[in-house]
Amino acid sequence: MRGIAAFSVFLCHYFYTCFVIAEGWGSGGSNYHFLKLPIVRLFYSGPPMVCIFFVISGYALSLKPLKLIHSASLPSSNSSSSTSVRTNEHNHNYSKLLETLSSLVFRRGLRLFLPPAISTFLIVLLLRLGAYEWNRDFASDENFLRNVQEIHYERFDSATEQFVDWGYAVLNFVHLWDWDEFAGSTGIDVHLWTIPVEFRASMVLFLTILGTARLRRGVRRGVVLGWCGFAFFWERWEMCLFWMGLLLADGDVVREMETRGEKEGRIPGDFPAERSGGGGVLPVVEPVLARTGDVMLQQQRHRQRRHPQPHQQETTAEGRDMSSDMSIVESEDKASFHSHSSKHLPTLSCRRSGSEPLLSTALSFSHPLYESIRPPPPRPPSATLSPLPSPAGSTLLPTLLLLISLYLLSQPDINSHLTPGWIGLTSLIPHWWTEDYRFYQSMGAVLFVYSVSRYPSSANSSFSGSGPGSAPIFSSILNPKSLFESSIAQYLGKISYAIYLVHGPVLHTVGYTVMKFTWTHVTGTETDGQYVTGFMLASLVVVPLVVWVADVFWRGVDEPVVSLAKRVEERVIVGGL
Repeated sequence: MRGIAAFSVFLCHYFYTCFVIAEGWGSGGSNYHFLKLPIVRLFYSGPPMVCIFFVISGYALSLKPLKLIHSASLPSSNSSSSTSVRTNEHNHNYSKLLETLSSLVFRRGLRLFLPPAISTFLIVLLLRLGAYEWNRDFASDENFLRNVQEIHYERFDSATEQFVDWGYAVLNFVHLWDWDEFAGSTGIDVHLWTIPVEFRASMVLFLTILGTARLRRGVRRGVVLGWCGFAFFWERWEMCLFWMGLLLADGDVVREMETRGEKEGRIPGDFPAERSGGGGVLPVVEPVLARTGDVMLQQQRHRQRRHPQPHQQETTAEGRDMSSDMSIVESEDKASFHSHSSKHLPTLSCRRSGSEPLLSTALSFSHPLYESIRPPPPRPPSATLSPLPSPAGSTLLPTLLLLISLYLLSQPDINSHLTPGWIGLTSLIPHWWTEDYRFYQSMGAVLFVYSVSRYPSSANSSFSGSGPGSAPIFSSILNPKSLFESSIAQYLGKISYAIYLVHGPVLHTVGYTVMKFTWTHVTGTETDGQYVTGFMLASLVVVPLVVWVADVFWRGVDEPVVSLAKRVEERVIVGGL
């Protein structure tokens, strides 16, 4: 989802130089092109993708801390544990939470600001080498760029002046001191204005998680919703999106833990009793238990009764700390998914390492309430605890919500009050809301992420479209998770930040050169048909080129920056090397 959103932002900045894309279908009695229809227009719309990006950021940054918070509130799985031991376990989880938040805060600035500093430095080098001079006249020629002429970075008389200007721009880019629109944006690359916003919102999000960590789940959700309302009143749409991402992550954590508890044989009530279809925004690998595991488990439980060890910490066969692993998403927005075969059997000791996902191994079944339940009958060796098939029609509500969210995301960026289908909705926007187009786009982004998360994972989907009890065929063909879990989407997700950082300089150098060549030497610009044909021919070179440069930047800059931030943290923390 992140990768597709970043790619759409690039297309927006590519298309809007030549075409009027901000107006909706039928706006002002014109603009009746098919590509301006609601939903259709989303593939090249940038502002809705920014909203989606902020929801995803709030979700991904909150997921690991929320797992730690919920694990600290779970009942102890050892019936013979003393109160002091259980208290120590909970305190240990809160200690891990503090460690996690400290790491997130420390590394967030390096993660967000160092890659743009490098990308803008490379822009300065390109400028001094003359790459921006190739197209300086073209960048402001309305005969070619008929809609938006972006700032084409100015070349100074001396290299010293140029690099000093870059230094001041980087200092201003790390903008912490106000929340003005586009605060911290730089003329070196005008597309990077969202990064300071992302940083400021991330810091508030971490403070929110810390401040609500010890609250009961319902109270925490109420407090965050109250803050969302307060932010809405002040038109802080970015904070609304980050906080809603937190709430979506909280709901998914509860559902995952409840599902895991049921698969391990816990009675209802061990986990919150809120359940719905779907596997969350990010896929989760479920634990697999074979018959052999059940037999060993019963033998181990009998040995535990004969030889209780109330003060022994829970360990896995590998003998590692369970509380150190609470991550499905790594601390810097990376999802970490691992699958485990049935050889990872639950043992009397059930502690895990920090390298394995939360749902990869089963916890001890020695909860006191479980002792009174008869063990389940043995299953055939091939039987596994796979996700239950979703009933027919279970995607009806998510599909309805998805369609509504796509329509809301399609709110035109300008003149929505003159656009059929939006005139009435625009009149409902509060008078204090100055950026009208953010209003419904923000709502649509939250609803979109939520509705997609309620679909079953494409890997585990039971919708084959045939056989008794199967869902309608559209449930499998049009499952949006199939798109976001595809190899292309996963690859774009890896290079998403790099796409965001490099598409501007690529367009202003090679991109403008290719566009100028196709219009002046191949198609001409005398008619609209010639103009569009030249643009499409240039796209055959420009679009793959942006993806390739982003791949190089991801491998050469983005990934090393992530590793550098981790190494720096390891060096400077207390007890670090």
